[in-house]
Amino acid sequence: MVFLIFLVCLVLSLLFVSKFAQVAIKHLTIIANVLRWNAFVIAFLILGVATSIPEFLIGINSALDKTPQLSLGNLIGATIVLLTLVTGLTAFISGKVGVDSNFTKNDLFVTTFILFFPLALFYDNYFGRADAIIVLVMYGFYITKVYRDRHKLRSTTEEPEKNGKILKHLFVFLGSFAIVAISSKMAVESAVYIAETIKLPLLLVGILVFSIGTNLPELTLAITAIRKKDTALIGGNVLGSATTNSLIIAILGLIYPIKIIETQLFMVSIFFFTIAVLVFAHFVKSRSEISRIEGFFLLTIYFLFLIFEIITKLV
Repeated sequence: MVFLIFLVCLVLSLLFVSKFAQVAIKHLTIIANVLRWNAFVIAFLILGVATSIPEFLIGINSALDKTPQLSLGNLIGATIVLLTLVTGLTAFISGKVGVDSNFTKNDLFVTTFILFFPLALFYDNYFGRADAIIVLVMYGFYITKVYRDRHKLRSTTEEPEKNGKILKHLFVFLGSFAIVAISSKMAVESAVYIAETIKLPLLLVGILVFSIGTNLPELTLAITAIRKKDTALIGGNVLGSATTNSLIIAILGLIYPIKIIETQLFMVSIFFFTIAVLVFAHFVKSRSEISRIEGFFLLTIYFLFLIFEIITKLV
């Protein structure tokens, strides 16, 4: 009976995280539009970072609870979900997913480096505070470069009534953020109890369960873009969310160092992470868009990832 209560709590918590994260994203995007941020800044910095609110808060809560493996699994799985499931599904249904034409090969190289860099520091199965600081510095340089090079604020003089609208949307955003924070805490505690009861590694729970739950906002954005036949922002959103996961890993390690316990599960995850990043980068580099066939290939990678993770646990 207690197990069932925690299971229901986990499901409801993840649904609350997803729903109110979407509300927060909506109102933050409205604020960005009122302030006249350009399209790629909204997609890459605003939507990319905002859609990572669930991962960020779950990471904070799991680190404070001294169970960082749960969040690490979530972050690795989330990046794989973004690059394969979200992008692949969007491209397969709509026919293609575009990436901003100003996103150069050099940008792609730097983005790929930022995705791989934190995981490279796990070479000794440990990610400490020194590693976290290095990643934070690297991410700071990266985000500054993205903003400075091409995606600057447009100069604008806001009318008084718009300032009032901003305050209204800011209030809703902060309220939604608070609900996501509370729901994230409940989700972490429920997941830890369930994992301990049925003896599942926290890393696996994060990879298979939380990675989908925390990426519901991205999946919702993708479905909305498909309906509106406007998938231009999906590429920027995916890249922004994926690189933000590197930042969250750094924050996670800064709060509570991460030690890899389930080495085999971790290695399988890293293998598919590498495949997902390299294949995604190759598709984007070749034509600055992902076709329906390439989308199907990305979906295949995701389902193979699920199968291998489950098999690894059973063996």
